[in-house]
Amino acid sequence: MPVSRRLPLIFTHKNCTRPIFILLGTQVDFVLMNKYLFGGIAVVAVFMLVARPVTVFLCALPDRRAKWTFKELLFMCWTRETGVIPGALAGLLMGMGAPEAKLIASVTFLAILMTILIQATTTRWLAGKLNLLIVE
Repeated sequence: MPVSRRLPLIFTHKNCTRPIFILLGTQVDFVLMNKYLFGGIAVVAVFMLVARPVTVFLCALPDRRAKWTFKELLFMCWTRETGVIPGALAGLLMGMGAPEAKLIASVTFLAILMTILIQATTTRWLAGKLNLLIVE
């Protein structure tokens, strides 16, 4: 029997990630997030529009065997994970009582919100604009 069939249902991706987002949401200081809202949005925008595209191109271009097209690379720049790892790390910092952990958790929460609300909702549209959708 494959390992995936022996694991209990509790170990599915959704069941493991939901508690992290819930716990992070309970730890966010919304007054602090509001105080640093514009700075936080600017930091997240730099991550979304500069850091991630630079990282994608630097990592994917040397992989000549994959033969990524420019449109595929652009699409990879826009698609993202939902932030479960940064959320878990922010939660760990909060639990450790690290300096500025509340500020880090607030910006992390803002980053997760922005990527879900902006990138997740426009992924299919962008794939269509780049002619990357496979219509069956």
